[in-house]
Parts: sequence; C-alpha cells; structure tokens
Amino acid sequence: MVSMQRSRGRLIRAAFSIVLAGALGAMFTASPAPAQDDAWWPFEVEVGKPGSENKVAYEPLEKASKKWHLCTLYPHLKDSWWLAINYGQVSEAQRQGVKLTVLEAGGYTNLNKQLSQFDDCVALGADAILVSVISEAGIANKIEEHAEKGLVLIGASNPVHEAPVTAKIFTDQELMGFTGGQLAVEHFKGKATRVVQFPGPQGSGWAEDSAKGFRRAAEAAGLEILEDKYGDTGKNVQLKLVEDALQTYDDIDLLFGVAVMAEVAVGAIEEAGLSDKTKVISWYSNQGMIDGVKNGDIMATVTQSPVTHGRIAIDLAVRALEQKLEHNEVHPIPFPITVDNIESIDLTKSFAPADFSPTFKVD
Repeated sequence: MVSMQRSRGRLIRAAFSIVLAGALGAMFTASPAPAQDDAWWPFEVEVGKPGSENKVAYEPLEKASKKWHLCTLYPHLKDSWWLAINYGQVSEAQRQGVKLTVLEAGGYTNLNKQLSQFDDCVALGADAILVSVISEAGIANKIEEHAEKGLVLIGASNPVHEAPVTAKIFTDQELMGFTGGQLAVEHFKGKATRVVQFPGPQGSGWAEDSAKGFRRAAEAAGLEILEDKYGDTGKNVQLKLVEDALQTYDDIDLLFGVAVMAEVAVGAIEEAGLSDKTKVISWYSNQGMIDGVKNGDIMATVTQSPVTHGRIAIDLAVRALEQKLEHNEVHPIPFPITVDNIESIDLTKSFAPADFSPTFKVD
C-alpha cells in the first residue's frame, strides 16, 4: 500500500498552541461552529467490545426532545486533534438543540484539575457529563460515585475500559497502533529496521495500548524496537524525547508514535542530517500529519475520524438521557493514510474547518 516520496526535509508548519483558561469564570465562546449543511451519517462503526467486528451504520437522533445541559471534559485543547473533537461536539450540540459547557485541563499531567472540573460539571447541574479521561484509573472512583447516583456519564474519545460509564466511544488504540505498524512493516519489509516508539503519556492507558499494537505488528515482522519513550503530548516534551533518541541511537530507520512527535521530528531529523535515512509514521492524525504526508515529510499516518467521535459522543449522551440508547459501546474504525490515497479521503470527518476556533459554550 505504501509508496512514499523521498523526504524533502522541510519543516511542517507548526501546529498552533492555544492557552485556555480552565476556570469557570474564564469560559467563553471563541467562535460559533459553522452550520452543518450536510448530514454526517450514516457512519460505519464497530459496536460492542473492540474486535467484535460487529459493524453498523451509525445514525444520530434527528433532534433532542428538550434542551438538555451537557458538560464535557477534555485533557487539553492544544492541537488540531482535540480541536476536531471540540468542533464535532459543538456542531452536533447545535444541530440537536442542546446546551454544552466545555472544560479543558491544560494537559495530561493535570489529572487533579480534571477531577476538579468534573465536580464543576456536577455543580452546574449538568444532565450528562462527557469525560475524555486523562487517566481512567485516576478518575474511575469519581465516575463510579456519580454513576451510582444515576448521572449519565459518557466516555468520550479516550478509552474507558472498566469504569461504569453509561456509554462510550473510542477507537481501539491497540488497533490504531497495529494499523500504523502494518504500514511500517509493508514499507520496510525484508530490511533490517531499527525503531524508536513514542506512544504518548505513560499511565494514560491509550498510550500503552497503542504501543502494544505497534509491537504486535513490528515484532512479528522482525522490526527491532530500540525503546518506548513515553511523555506528554506537548511539543517541548516530544522534541526533547526525539532529540534524546537521535543522540542515543545510531542508524534509526523509523520514529513511530504520536502526531506531535511526528511534527517536531521532521525538523530534528533534518538538523541531524538524517532526512534521507530516518522516516516518520504517526498512529493518529492531526493537520500536520496530513500536510506532512502530502509533501513527503511524513511517511504515513492513521485517522480515526475525531470530528465524528465528537458528534457521536453528543448523540450518545442525548440518547441515554432520552432512554433511546441503542449501543453503549461504539468504536470508529481506523483508516491508514498514505501519499497514494490522501487525495481521495473525506477529511471533513477528521478535521475542523480552517475558520473554527475553540468553543466553550453552546447555549
């Protein structure tokens, strides 16, 4: 599948970084979501446990029966992936006619802030809380406490495996890592290949799952994984990890991992004089990955359609509130992106429009 252009060593344009106020008093609506003229459904998903292969064409409710108040929690809004989630949730809340309050914790190191923001949602009297968990283990007790009280809780986008949420949507991260790993295996097949992996923040759950999936693909094909370098998805953290790897190991053929790593790796590889040697693959997509695949800086990436993640999470919350829930576990199916197919993919399912800004309220 993978037929890649030679890396041109150009820097990918830096992904924007947005500093957002987390306190309730600082919430504002930065921009209205553009109107949705076209139906985003039906959208093929897998329902039930990951790997069930029970695929259905998901369709949302036409409209909520009343103006429910939904409150949603993000780990952060520092990159285009979470902006896509925000856009999907905001646009679907508008379409269904519900109120939405958005809170973000500022990063994966801020679990205590997310726990406090969960309490803020409860204090606001939200009918349902959508939780994109920083750490399932870290927030599980709070979820359990409020599930017992009958509060509708939706696990949104980041995996929730055991905590007793009402419903959940996430892509199987192990499958995401495996899908990216297959792209690497196909490109390097028959060649001795040395890889450093950058799964994301340790303890998040999804980072470990993606690393496991990549290892399953890579080790079966004989790719040598030199190290798993865990860290927050901030640019500075990922750049330091990449630079450490390039200084520690000789002859690295592939850097594999989170999209932010892939973005900063291009410049680091060029500076090290390795643009013709060291390739880059990300196991999920942000706008930088799309630009990078198009211009040859990124070998390949994988999309999990985060805009649609956001939309389905809103619909699951409304369905649960109205006792119309048909599926309590939904998994969008990962799709590989290479230079061969990028021009034919509908990217509106993966990215917010260029003129969309982070939005914190839908009234």
